[in-house]
Amino acid sequence: MAVVIPVLDEAAHLPGLLADLESQDLPSSDYDVVVLDGGSTDGTRALLDAHRPANGHAFSVIDNPERTVPHARNLAMKHLSDDVELLVELIGHLRIEADHLSSRRRAWAAGVDRHGEALVAMGVRVLGPTTPSSTVEGWVDGALQSRIGRGSGQFASFFEEGHTKVPAFATHRRTSVEAVGGWNTEFATSQDSDLSMRLLESDGIIERDPTVTVRMHRRTSLIGHWRMAVRYGYWRGRLLRVHPGRADPREFAPMFGAVLCGVLALTVPDYLIYPVLAYLAVLLAAGLGSVVHSRRITGVLGVPLCLVMLHTGFTLGLLRSLFLGPPRKRDR
Repeated sequence: MAVVIPVLDEAAHLPGLLADLESQDLPSSDYDVVVLDGGSTDGTRALLDAHRPANGHAFSVIDNPERTVPHARNLAMKHLSDDVELLVELIGHLRIEADHLSSRRRAWAAGVDRHGEALVAMGVRVLGPTTPSSTVEGWVDGALQSRIGRGSGQFASFFEEGHTKVPAFATHRRTSVEAVGGWNTEFATSQDSDLSMRLLESDGIIERDPTVTVRMHRRTSLIGHWRMAVRYGYWRGRLLRVHPGRADPREFAPMFGAVLCGVLALTVPDYLIYPVLAYLAVLLAAGLGSVVHSRRITGVLGVPLCLVMLHTGFTLGLLRSLFLGPPRKRDR
């Protein structure tokens, strides 16, 4: 298998992932690591150039002049050795356990036993950081773990293996990805969802396994969280134009709530208080749940704040996708 890692300015997190890859219990001859740098200016490239894996697995660094993730993954495909059968998607701000790659291999083999060559991808479960690096990162993690903050894709919470449309950080069958033309470079975000939909349309089967996990660093600032929400909403809207079957009704709930409140304000304003109070109650419950889970009292206000930002930013991003171009600022 080949582990493909697009990076851009990941000097703060990448050393941890590289160390995790060196500690894998899988024989070093069984996997390659390909890192694609999109023009980092924070020391990431110097870190990569100096890296020499102590366990002997193949390691290469490739320039990604187009900078985006889909360009990086397509570029990696051109540099893989002929014996690579599986592609493992990772990014620079993840951490993995020592048995991560062997667990992926086990999960893949079990999926092949069930579906044979029809299995084209196998997703994993994404967890938050073991210890948040800042108060805001803890709030963001709490928001993304709550029932009204997580979606069905990267932030999904699931406990049983099964079919999915949107596998997170998937293991892909190389030949299947090649057969559908690789990643669509028109999607700066949601490129993995687009690929998954095309694989499904080609009669492939996609599953996910909760026993294979990654830990993902969250945004550490509120502005970064806001930009993430807007960007994800925009590219989800663009994706739905091409693949309407990817739609998740939960993602439209904030928009529906805003429309409902607007209609009530214009028609029966006395009833407006009820949906507002219901939303506030749900936000408060999410905040209290975060306090119980994380034992950080600031989450009682911070998590609801991050949820409001997530719902508002994502909805504005969806609407932006109807009329405007993509957000220019990037948060990571």
